[in-house]
Amino acid sequence: MLIPTDPPGRTNRKARAFTAEIGRLYAEGYSCEAIRRSLSNAGVEVSVATVLREARRSAAQQTTASQRIARHVEAKVSQSQGASGPTCLPPGLSARDFAADFVKSHITNPLIPQADLKSK
Repeated sequence: MLIPTDPPGRTNRKARAFTAEIGRLYAEGYSCEAIRRSLSNAGVEVSVATVLREARRSAAQQTTASQRIARHVEAKVSQSQGASGPTCLPPGLSARDFAADFVKSHITNPLIPQADLKSK
């Protein structure tokens, strides 16, 4: 298994290693100029535009990660509710029969004319 030593992204981005810190500071309300000066004090000379780009990149990554976590939690909740919830099958109908009826009435192939379905 390969384990990269550098953070993801282009290798020539000077502020790449500080993306999370830039995002955190920007979210706390620091200006891009103040963040740029902090980076300069740390020995990384970048422009205000670079700081703004990295702040936006960090915010986008955090949003994507939080959306991914939310989807995962929703899936787990729906799985746990589905396992313990009531079934939707009509009385006296097995799951196999219910599935067969569903497939017969829901043809998704656009090459099969709808008239053929109604005649069967």
